Amino acid sequence: MSLLLALSISTGILSGLLVWFTNFFDIASWLVFLGATSYFASTDKGMKGLVQVWLTNFSGAIWAILIIVLSTYLAADFASYATTAIFAFAMCFQAKFNVLKFIPGTFIGAAAIFSANGEWMVTIIALFIGAIVGFLMAYIGEQLHSWSERRSSNKKSLHSENGRSEAGCSESLGIK
Repeated sequence: MSLLLALSISTGILSGLLVWFTNFFDIASWLVFLGATSYFASTDKGMKGLVQVWLTNFSGAIWAILIIVLSTYLAADFASYATTAIFAFAMCFQAKFNVLKFIPGTFIGAAAIFSANGEWMVTIIALFIGAIVGFLMAYIGEQLHSWSERRSSNKKSLHSENGRSEAGCSESLGIK
């Protein structure tokens, strides 16, 4: 089984469970999928990637909250433009720190806050859970692929051993 097929299977199953989970707890599933998407988009994988996604999504959420708060309290018409420009710069510049180098994760976190109308608590929780789900989708897919490869390899090995023993038996009997 190819890695893509194994990943597709694990993602399909976990996506179905995710929608059930979010419906059960009244969480917008699309917010959780943004967290999973962040994990898939991250160049770092494993626990390092998971932590990086959490930190960048969270930082993006904080930047978005600051944009909303400052835009609300500044009376000028251009306040939202100016605060967005300043904080978008900061969202990119923070990538100077290696743990915050995943700039798309920062923008996904900010976009989630804006799209959820500033509902920051549920958004941050959803992104956090989503990153875990993305991690699990990738991990389970990789494990399924490895299991499939080992199984396939064992079958080939068993088949070639049987072929050699049959050939050896045939040769000892003088059969060609």
